[in-house]
Amino acid sequence: MKRLPDEIVVGRNPRRVSQEEDGLAFQSRFFKRLGNSRQLLDLLEYLPDVEYFAKDLEGRFVAISRGMLRRIGASAEEEYLGIADSVIHPPSVARSIREDDLHVMRTGKPIVDRVEALFARTRAKDWFLTTKLPVYDAAGEVIGVMGFVRPYRPGSSSGVQDVQVQRVVSHIHEHYRERIPVSEYARIAHLSERQLNRRFQETFRMSLQEFIMRTRIQAASDDLLVTDKAVAEIAHEHGFYDQSSFTKHFRNHTGETPLAFRQYRRLSRELKPGRVVEAVATGGPDT
Repeated sequence: MKRLPDEIVVGRNPRRVSQEEDGLAFQSRFFKRLGNSRQLLDLLEYLPDVEYFAKDLEGRFVAISRGMLRRIGASAEEEYLGIADSVIHPPSVARSIREDDLHVMRTGKPIVDRVEALFARTRAKDWFLTTKLPVYDAAGEVIGVMGFVRPYRPGSSSGVQDVQVQRVVSHIHEHYRERIPVSEYARIAHLSERQLNRRFQETFRMSLQEFIMRTRIQAASDDLLVTDKAVAEIAHEHGFYDQSSFTKHFRNHTGETPLAFRQYRRLSRELKPGRVVEAVATGGPDT
């Protein structure tokens, strides 16, 4: 790495861009001189609570921030380069992510601050704001998608701007284990049940009841990962009638049974990503 030339000094007025070159051309010329695109990615690492990613047309990761690696329980970026979301998330979640990626790449239009639930290996009950944009090559052709993810916090200045929905979401996060009727949530929001459900559809792309169920599933997922509690015990503690009901709803939301979810994530912590699917399919890791 070369040193900064001695003639570059503090207080010296730089010469202006020539009249033949406008500001955008000046900018373009500078970026073409960048020796390593990682420099800009390194800058993003210092943004608090922001995780970035980039994928190719097939949905395979070409860049993942250290924050995202921590969230999914990985230690090194190289482990996940060339890996798709289907290795990280349950089938239904991976399918939804892929649909959004394709929409951005096909339309060229960004998705900004979409509120969504993202399953993770280290924690499974948080909601996130996701922003995605298409990636273009030098010829202007779409070659992938890039974006960033940050925690969704009810009441913050970003994400959900609907105060009445925020009020209900906060109540759900505190009381999701309880069987509270929709009419009570409507009273909290000062809306009719129909209005409240419509607001939830607009914000989260799901009904109020689905949101409550997703929150219970995510919280239960957390216990599956970090405790050795029996599935029946976890079901009871998170507001489900019994283990059978819990298993049914869990499979509907994740595409997996609670036991399969626990096995898959625990194997994922021990094996490299490329071997996880093989290990689960064959009944366990190679010895």
